[in-house]
Amino acid sequence: MPASTVESPTRRSLRTPSPRTTDPTRWDIQGLRAFAVLAVVLYHLWPNRLPGGFTGVDVFFVISGYLITGHLLRELTAAGRIGLAGFWSRRAKRLLPGAFLTIAATGTAVLLWVPSALWGQYGRELIASTVYVQNWQLAADSVDYLAQGNQASPFQHFWSLSVEEQFYIALPLLLLAALWLVRRALTRRVSATVVVRVVLGTVVVLSLAWCVVETRSASGVAYFSTATRAWEFALGGLAATVPLAVPHTVPARVVRVVGAWLGASGLVLSLFAIGPSTPFPGIAAALPVVSAGLVVLLGGHSGLERIGRFAPIGFLGRISYAVYLWHWPAVVILPIALRHELTTKDKAAILVGALVIASVTTLCVEEPLRFSRWVKTLRPRRVALYGLLSTVLVVALGAASLTALHVQQVQAAEFQQRVSTGDVRCFGAAALISSADPCVNPALADVRVPAASNALDDDANRAPCWSNSSSVFKVCSLGPKSGYTKHLIAIGDSHNNVFVDTYERIAEEHDWRIDVAGHVSCYLTTARQFANSQKQIDDCDGWKQNAVQYLRTHPDLDGVIVTHSSGNGPVLPSGGRSADDTVVDGLVDAWQSAADAGIPIVAIRDNPAARADVVACVGQMTGPTTGACDTPRKEALRPFDGSEQAVARMDGAARLVDLTRYYCTDTVCPAVIGGVLVHRDATHLTNTFAVTLAPYLGDDIAGALRSMDR
Repeated sequence: MPASTVESPTRRSLRTPSPRTTDPTRWDIQGLRAFAVLAVVLYHLWPNRLPGGFTGVDVFFVISGYLITGHLLRELTAAGRIGLAGFWSRRAKRLLPGAFLTIAATGTAVLLWVPSALWGQYGRELIASTVYVQNWQLAADSVDYLAQGNQASPFQHFWSLSVEEQFYIALPLLLLAALWLVRRALTRRVSATVVVRVVLGTVVVLSLAWCVVETRSASGVAYFSTATRAWEFALGGLAATVPLAVPHTVPARVVRVVGAWLGASGLVLSLFAIGPSTPFPGIAAALPVVSAGLVVLLGGHSGLERIGRFAPIGFLGRISYAVYLWHWPAVVILPIALRHELTTKDKAAILVGALVIASVTTLCVEEPLRFSRWVKTLRPRRVALYGLLSTVLVVALGAASLTALHVQQVQAAEFQQRVSTGDVRCFGAAALISSADPCVNPALADVRVPAASNALDDDANRAPCWSNSSSVFKVCSLGPKSGYTKHLIAIGDSHNNVFVDTYERIAEEHDWRIDVAGHVSCYLTTARQFANSQKQIDDCDGWKQNAVQYLRTHPDLDGVIVTHSSGNGPVLPSGGRSADDTVVDGLVDAWQSAADAGIPIVAIRDNPAARADVVACVGQMTGPTTGACDTPRKEALRPFDGSEQAVARMDGAARLVDLTRYYCTDTVCPAVIGGVLVHRDATHLTNTFAVTLAPYLGDDIAGALRSMDR
């Protein structure tokens, strides 16, 4: 959520909010700030109670557009130009102290309380937030499949501040360029107001159109992109170009009151009519954006000003920037430090704590610094120099965490190489944890490989085996190129491709050729699967059709190995069937194409899921491994897989391979087995553990094929 920091009330106006004084403060906007920040904070703490609270971000974008455009337009009208250096200097004086203080404090808290497994992600986001490109970092992560499992970062909320800062840079440059072109192209003078309206109107049309398109095709990018959010600033800016006098007539007062309260009602409606499942921003963002536009345009001299003058609301608006900065790091870091999910008391403490810290930093740091004579008299060059030095110091904190992490990763990788290449008894799946006589190696009691900080990268997938955002059916080959005894193909989503190295070892051990074909969140089923955009759904459908066609044209295959994630890429129920029935029907229909060609099917039951913070939890362990991060068996196996039910309907043409005995005991599914970290995120196996399954999975596949031997 952006700060909407310009044109803040003066100290005097905040001390004496009397309607009888000539107070220039827009108290309706001050109240709007309070509304927006409270909506966002309450959403972050109680998302189920206020599903649309995140639209407070859009409200702040409109406020920023209104206030900044009004400032620039007044400068253009009075001087015929914009002093870029002075403008950017004022923004830096207002924004940087609070932002850098929060980032530095949060970075220190990360080093003190957050497991090193998260330092890499958090360090990168610290740096991105400091240089105001956090929105693009998150946009890139939203389309990077390997980064989609990232945990929420304590710096994540800086995405909106990054968008706002980019707006501060782009808008004056765009207005100056437009004025220069107009003055060169036209002989008669055109008012600055007309030019600003044309520029902002064009931005609204183009950006809104792109916002709608991008939300449908890549919703993650659309949410964070400056291009898809620019229209929200521009709409607020257009409101600033409409001069409204104090309403003296009854009709004028009625229009002002009705419009302002209509906008306020729309904002309240947004909190409940919009939710996390709403495609956003898209056209849905028009509700909070247009509503906020009505308030900033018509809220002056209306009843909304009286609300904003109410001391608690006015003060909350005054400290809204600091409240936004401080509350989110606590939401992320406190559960890690406490090692449990936030309780109602914890959330209440965060709310109160954020208000207290925001009040202290605003009154004792930000405002004294901003209003000091020394800061006011600083020339833009000095501001730029101090800003650069501060940026370097804060970035150094992120770089330090990344450097420390790199040292840990190198040491852990060396240790892992020594362990995995040696003849280590009971390593990984060889621990046989569910057998009557499990294998126990005391030397592995305090071993946990890969290191938690390396877990996310412990992945076997390969580009030739993987169709990411495409309907192309890509196939790679493992094992001997000729002279093999069997030719198999493994088809599925990322839970299939975690076994690429495992399949390769099986192929070499059994003298088989195993081809692998995988697609992000898409597997061999005729059921339609949910995705974040229509393009992803269409790509998945096309890939599945190509997979079926491939099986029909390769009847010489000796078997098809199928597996899929039971939690990602859920099917869309149809025909009045339940979701579970749709899963089974889709599997049977798709597998039948192989069965009709005489190709046996081997279905691998999906691996159990882990707790969401499993990697971070293991990263906090010291000394011998404990069960603190384990997942109860019932919870780990809760997602419906459907493979067992589908196999039962295939009339002997399919067999089930269930490896659950290597993941779980009768009661729990451990986070670490035989010295190996099982999961690299909540649902994906680490490559290290998957490879230890190779001898058991290979034997099970061979046995399944023998039982269906043609």
